[in-house]
Amino acid sequence: MGNLFTVGHSQHSMEYFVKLLKIYNIGYVLDVRSVPYSKYAEQFNREVLEKKLFCFGIKYSFMGSYFGARSEDANLYCDEGYLDFERVRKSSQFLKGFNNVVLGLKKGNNIALMCTEKDPFDCHRAIMVARAFDLSGIEAKHILADGRVQSQSMLNERLLNKYYPDRNQMTFFDYINSENDIDYLSMAYQLRNKEIGYHLENKEYAFA
Repeated sequence: MGNLFTVGHSQHSMEYFVKLLKIYNIGYVLDVRSVPYSKYAEQFNREVLEKKLFCFGIKYSFMGSYFGARSEDANLYCDEGYLDFERVRKSSQFLKGFNNVVLGLKKGNNIALMCTEKDPFDCHRAIMVARAFDLSGIEAKHILADGRVQSQSMLNERLLNKYYPDRNQMTFFDYINSENDIDYLSMAYQLRNKEIGYHLENKEYAFA
């Protein structure tokens, strides 16, 4: 079984980006941007990136139609107008891409989901896509800008600390008067989704 990673290209040089991939022996880069182009980092435009990675023996595949953060399907947006990551994860298109990635991992390939943002905390690659794999028992490792990795478990802890910092201070009486099956992590993911999800009414807000 191969390992699943995620990485943000940010404004890295191509040489540094390839170095990050080589450290973790990544053979496949799956581009999860809806629009695989960047006017701020043109070295990561789809055609340029694919050719450069090929030179280093790394295969590139555009997966934005499966895992992108900007869907054209209005049914995947909530009433408040932003993309509902949970609905996307249940969609047939997402599941098709998901199953293909699982197949690749089972063949022993190390695969990286690539998007733009430096910090996975701010990106749908972690909050939407890697979350689906985590729920199925496949934990992603997020490659940070300095080369270190942050596991999905560590990212989960960041989410809980941001949205529910006092969750461990609940008293016994608070607990017996609350819903016993509160899933703070699921709620934290929903809150993060609301903050970073693509808004139909404000296209400048979108995370690619």
